[in-house]
Order: sequence, then structure tokens, then C-alpha cells
Amino acid sequence: MNINRRTFFKAGGAVVAAAAAGGVIRTVDQGVLSVGQGPAYAPWSDWRAASTSAERIVRAGLLAANPHNSQPWHFLIRGQAIDLFADYSRQIGVIDPLRREMHIGLGCAIENMRLAALAEGFSAAISLLPDPAYLDHVAHLELTAAPAQVTDLYIAIPERHTNRGPYDLSRPVGKDALDALAVLSDDDQLRVFWFTDQAARDPFARVALAAAQALIADQGQSIDSHNWWRQSWPDIQAHRDGITLDAQAFDELTTVAAKILPDVTREQGDAVFVQNVRDVYLPTASAFGLIAARDPHDHAQRMGCGRLWQRMQLWATTQGIAMQPLNQMCERADREFQKGLDPVFGRALRGLTGSDEWTGIMPFRVGYPTRTARLSPRRSFDEVQL
Repeated sequence: MNINRRTFFKAGGAVVAAAAAGGVIRTVDQGVLSVGQGPAYAPWSDWRAASTSAERIVRAGLLAANPHNSQPWHFLIRGQAIDLFADYSRQIGVIDPLRREMHIGLGCAIENMRLAALAEGFSAAISLLPDPAYLDHVAHLELTAAPAQVTDLYIAIPERHTNRGPYDLSRPVGKDALDALAVLSDDDQLRVFWFTDQAARDPFARVALAAAQALIADQGQSIDSHNWWRQSWPDIQAHRDGITLDAQAFDELTTVAAKILPDVTREQGDAVFVQNVRDVYLPTASAFGLIAARDPHDHAQRMGCGRLWQRMQLWATTQGIAMQPLNQMCERADREFQKGLDPVFGRALRGLTGSDEWTGIMPFRVGYPTRTARLSPRRSFDEVQL
């Protein structure tokens, strides 16, 4: 959604003051009036503009959810088959030291490709981790001709966006919708847990806030997270990845002012993040959810989690429901494991499930949005094909 000139000039005193100090030039340089435009955003509109079915299937995969919008993938098309490879150079550092989130994101891409294959008239036989000798080869999709199925989830692919704004507490997400989300799982190695009443929500929220605070206190995690922050419009267009101001779902005045004013420091960004967790993400959620796995370290189960997470988001999109990951508790648990620390958050993730058989690997919030989620930048097909 573009910010038109009338909206911009109504944005308030802070923006006017910035413009008077030379902000008019910065307004243009920072793309304030060009939200969602340029080559960094073209994949959202041209994902079906390809000459072959296989390429259109891959282009659908490019629009999948993934950690820090790092897009950690390569694709190889060989006749009627598509191979998916992890791009380890795009790992998000010690935010994801065990590559849990990377494999969840790769699973999201697999699910989008499966839906696109159906729409193109193919069934996709999916093999996960097809060659143990090459751990970066995470999936093989063999395409076989089948009746075309253009599903609602497929149609929702370009409309699905993470919504980090406040959710509408006057309109709770009902039990029927939560049940419908949970039954989208077809993997007995995964289970969805819901936290809906106050007695269940409060422990989840305490763990989530403590994890956010612990994450920014860890300099390594703070630095690696900040490395994916793209505030500059030229950087967005050059890198075509990462987290942007537009994707934060701030109100328009805050977004415009933040673009015109000097870039935030890492410490300032961390402070805003924790404030958002405390004041927006947790208190405005209609419910919290947690996808749990029997083996949280198994890459196949992680990719299965990603497939489920993508499916859930797409279904939620068809219902006008917003969803957002709250991964910090898992990021801290992985960091504890990496460094041999007391597993404070590892215990908490098992505690939230109430069972030693299940460990949470994807925490999230759900609700009806009060603001529109905007596009995230994406790399082109040419940049990710092998």
C-alpha cells in the first residue's frame, strides 16, 4: 500500500520539522512516497510471470515466510523436478545457531511450491533430506501431471504477510478458527498448543518478554539481528532482503518520521523491539500458539513445522486473521544449547506444552489486525536459481 502525498503532508509536526531541516530530500531518498515499489518488491506482483510451470512454482516458493527475511534458499530446476538447497551463507548468525529457523523457513517455501504445483496441474512428491551426504540439499520435489487444483491457499500466497501491528481485542479469534488452524497439521511429529484464557496466556507472555530482554542483552544475538535491519531505501533495493520499517506495521506518522530522521542505532532498535513486545505484541494478541515437535533438533520435523506454519498463515489470510512469530524464546533456548548454558528457556518451552514429549519450536500470536501489513523485499528468481 503506497503512502499518497495527501497522507504524507497530513502526517504531523514531527515530519514537517524534519522536512524543514532538509528532510524533503531524504523523503525522496528513503522512498517515503514509494512504499512497495522498485525491483525489491517486484516478486510479489510478477510471481506468475514466467514461461514454464517449474519457474512459476519456484517463484511461489520465493514468497514464503522465512527468518528475518533472510531468504536462505537456492533452487535447481531439472526437467520435471525441483531441488531446494539451504544457503548457509544466509544463516542469521547466533540468532539461529542451530539452524532451526532456517529449516522452518525452507519448509515454508516447500509448502508454497506444493500449492503452486497443484495449481499448475502437477502433484509434487516431496522427499526431505534426500541425500545424507549433502545436508544443504534439503528437499526434492518430483512433479507428476495431475488435475489442476487452484486452492484458496494458493490464491492467498501473494496476500500473506507477517503483521507486527496491534491486534483488535474487541474481536477475539474464536475457538472454531483456532481449531481449524490446528487441524491443518498432517504430521504426527508436530502438535499445535493454544494459550487462550488469561491463566494460560500469562505464563506464555512472561516467557516471551523475558526472552526478548535476554536476547538484546546478548551482544552477539543483538548484533546478528541488527545486521538484517534495512532502513535505507537504497539498501532495501540493493539487498532485497531483511527487516524494514514498512514491515513493522507502525502507524503512518511513526513510519514516515522514522524514514526521514537519522537511522536508529542498534541499541535504539533493541529498545524499540522490547517495547513493542511488551506494549503491542503480547497485550493485543487474541491468543498465543506454539507449534511443538517431538524432536526439536530434527531438520525434517523443523521443515514440517515450516510447512504447517505456512499453511496456517495462508488459511488465516483467507479469513482476515493476522499472525506473527514470537521466536525469541526458541532463539534463547538454541543459544543456551550452543553455549552450554543453564537451559532456562529450554525448560520453559517444554513447560508451556506441559509434556516431556513435546518441545515448542515455533511460538506465535494471532488476532484480527488493526493495520495493514506491507510487503517485504524479495530477491528475484535469477538471484536464487542454481
